[in-house]
Amino acid sequence: MSSLEELSRRHEDQAELAESDTVPRGESILELRGLQKKYGLVEALKPVSLTFLAGEIHAIVGENGAGKSTLIKLLTGVIRRTAGEVFWCGKPVQLATPTEAISRGINAVHQEVVLCPHLSVAANMFLGDEMNRNGLMRKGAMEKAAQAVLDDLGFHLPAGAMLESLTIGQQQLVATAKAAMRGIRFIIFDEPTAYLTRQESAQLFRLIRRLRDQGVTVVYISHRMEEVFELADRVSVLRDGTHVGTRLIGETNENELIALMINRSIEQIYHKEQVPAGDVIVETKGLSGPGFEDVSLTVRAGEIVGLYGLIGAGRSEFALGLYGRQPVTAGEIFWEGRKVSIPNERVAMALGIALAPESRRDQGLCLNLPIGLNINLPVLKRLSSGLTIRRGDAARNAERQIADLRIKTPSRHVLASAMSGGNQQKIVIGKWLSHGARLFIFDEPTVGVDVGTKAEIYRLFGELLKQGAGIILISSYLPEVYELADRLHVFRGGRLVASHDHRTASHEDVLTQAIGS
Repeated sequence: MSSLEELSRRHEDQAELAESDTVPRGESILELRGLQKKYGLVEALKPVSLTFLAGEIHAIVGENGAGKSTLIKLLTGVIRRTAGEVFWCGKPVQLATPTEAISRGINAVHQEVVLCPHLSVAANMFLGDEMNRNGLMRKGAMEKAAQAVLDDLGFHLPAGAMLESLTIGQQQLVATAKAAMRGIRFIIFDEPTAYLTRQESAQLFRLIRRLRDQGVTVVYISHRMEEVFELADRVSVLRDGTHVGTRLIGETNENELIALMINRSIEQIYHKEQVPAGDVIVETKGLSGPGFEDVSLTVRAGEIVGLYGLIGAGRSEFALGLYGRQPVTAGEIFWEGRKVSIPNERVAMALGIALAPESRRDQGLCLNLPIGLNINLPVLKRLSSGLTIRRGDAARNAERQIADLRIKTPSRHVLASAMSGGNQQKIVIGKWLSHGARLFIFDEPTVGVDVGTKAEIYRLFGELLKQGAGIILISSYLPEVYELADRLHVFRGGRLVASHDHRTASHEDVLTQAIGS
């Protein structure tokens, strides 16, 4: 039997398990009645009643902490409900384990890829469902079958490549292919485009529409409203663990959804502090290094300098060179008018440069440490006497930052790994506030963050500017840098190709410059 025939047989076996679980398109495939989840006295999900239809794209929106992650875990069998009922194709089910959910065709693709970087793409796709013959793993057959699936989905990825050699966005596509290969009837995408390029996002959108046309139910969770309106048939809003409404996508608008989510208008989200520009903090002249070349720009006190471009355009590489995390091969850096060399991060921090990196989980946080310790890491020396940390001072500093940033946690002792994406981002930012930095580099600061948390982060930007700091804001989300940057620089192919003052160019012009001819 060929590898493709074996893969087909496996899908047929899965289909037999759910043969009796069929509903016509447009009718209820999954119904929740009073679904509830409690952790002790904390009610993470209040009684929610919600219906998903066969063959629809159903978006779910809400702030971090609204209950979206809890809902995903309940539907995929990761956690058990405290109360309520779940009906699958009209029949009551438990969904008590991931195995049960997968057997019914329920899968999820998470924002943070949960795969094995040291294994190949094919091995990851078959993880837990490997092809074996006489006790030996059939690596060649798995690679051939995985490649066929990737090609069919339109993902131009090599099945034999090691996962760690791929970008975060490409790894996200591998996770999607893994779910599709299992045979799906109901799939949840949680912030799937957070790390994807425009081309990769377009591939994913085509797949999602194709799945819907084949009768698959797609649940799409995103903080990017433009994606919700581009893809969804219906949209449901969660707030504080409660389902507050469901709308047909053609009968609602962005302002209504934001009002349901946070009782705040869209104009308040991108509020820009008007702060007079001060002296030049940093200037680069012809700076070059791995991934960027001949970049000249300045950042003044009280201003936001935006760097926009597609992923791989050189923005992040430039920032890492300026911060001393990557070597600089040519050019000059002037700090407050004085020529300096920044060979490493320690020198950058001593000057007064803070970096909130793109990947908060891999580079910005110690996930196995408590929130309070993460916040205090950059200033532990200041909070210590000799080799002993002054516990009272450390506690007060952490509690102040938690309160100022409105981090939603019962205690500073909670591990960073237990926090939502938005709260993790606040921790990354909060740990630098006591450092006294003058230049803050924020690389994709609102990836996977809800609109309410975005507004709080932008408010924080304003406070930093009023204190005399300057900000370099790197973002792939054009509305963000367009609305907030006092000076917007466009990167393409490792070079700075255009510069604009605040809102002096159209979105179309900026995007055209980023893409090129």
